[in-house]
Amino acid sequence: MLIASLAYSGIATAETGTLLPAQRSIHYYNLYALPLEERILPAPLSVLELTYLGNRRAGADLWPTAAPAGHPVVPQLRTMIRSLPAPIYRLASRHLAGIFLVDRTFGSARTEGLWGPSDRLVGGYMVLNATALARPANAWASMRENSAFHSTSADVTIEVILEPPETDTPESALRFIFLHELGHVLGMGLGVHGHWAVPNTFPLTLQSPFARLSWQQDERGGLVSPWKQRSPLLTQLRFYRFEAAPLPRSTTPLVYGQLARTDFPSLYGALDAYEDFAETFVLYVHTRILGKPYAVVVKEGGRTIGVYHSCLQTGACPAKVAFMERLLGNSQ
Repeated sequence: MLIASLAYSGIATAETGTLLPAQRSIHYYNLYALPLEERILPAPLSVLELTYLGNRRAGADLWPTAAPAGHPVVPQLRTMIRSLPAPIYRLASRHLAGIFLVDRTFGSARTEGLWGPSDRLVGGYMVLNATALARPANAWASMRENSAFHSTSADVTIEVILEPPETDTPESALRFIFLHELGHVLGMGLGVHGHWAVPNTFPLTLQSPFARLSWQQDERGGLVSPWKQRSPLLTQLRFYRFEAAPLPRSTTPLVYGQLARTDFPSLYGALDAYEDFAETFVLYVHTRILGKPYAVVVKEGGRTIGVYHSCLQTGACPAKVAFMERLLGNSQ
């Protein structure tokens, strides 16, 4: 799954069946006592090691380095975290151990799961790629969307709108990336799903009322979606591949047409059950709580040929909206 989606690692549990110290919540006990906005640190060696293993599994032999403590993204992160809606701040404080900054790594960010007493998933920590956080929100989101297609035609372009021009800043991109990763942390900490790298947590995922909306177990014991079985182009999605991506950009009208007939919140959310929840969470907060826009505009020769909006905006996935309403309402 790492090949398809680079927001998480889960290396040690997948390869050895044994938890490393850095995957246990007790390893970060001193951070949980701090306010959430003070849990931002350069990545320690234990986190760098797991991040490197994640890079290797994603096909990038990159050894990350810890970003400096005085990196300019730190005050931006603190300001953003303090401005979070109160229910989200409380949930994050409970389940997010820390935010570790790295340079020279793959992707924008990833999340690692953490286990507490009785080997129960309790949340996780985030690794943010400091060097990838300089783009404004719309440019970052457009880069991510375009990374799933190779450019057979320079005439076809994909533009994602997360912000109006006056707030289209790197700080806005940072909030969206943070909220997406927080979706992974909460998915584990709240029992919405298990850990993507541990096969015996698939049953936990399948018991989740959220996961059952779009996913079921296949004959090999993995997770599969009937939506994707009916939408063959969605099974070929590979993000952060750019010119090595299986799908040509000329297929985008067909891809988004198939996506619009599903209950996935976004193209990235169609990757797997874990990205489904993370994208549902971030886009629910982004559009329905913060009142921000979300649109994917496909153009050919400079002319708009299609605009995709999330099912959270169109009303095409009411069960997922209701799930998020209950989740955040119960955190009051």
